[in-house]
Amino acid sequence: MENSTIAVSDIAYLLGFIVSVWGVVKIFKEVVTPYRIKMKEIEKNTEYLRRDDKRIKDLEDSHAMIYECLLVMLNHEITGNGVDKMKQVRDEMQEFIINKNKD
Repeated sequence: MENSTIAVSDIAYLLGFIVSVWGVVKIFKEVVTPYRIKMKEIEKNTEYLRRDDKRIKDLEDSHAMIYECLLVMLNHEITGNGVDKMKQVRDEMQEFIINKNKD
């Protein structure tokens, strides 16, 4: 009968073990939580960078089209020729604007 009784020291050991495990879990959570927060921030910033890259690419395309139009107009002013080239660039610019507004 003496072997089946639970001693106070057994309860103390059990509670000590539970507290130790709880401490390890708490420390693990404190280490992992900042990592998870940083990963979410990194994912969010990566998405922002993707959008910004797309916007910058669109701006570069727009600037290239504007520069081409300005160059054609400048050449036309200088030489008085190039009406066919101006019509071609106008058509390209119209297509560019139409396609840009669809996006």
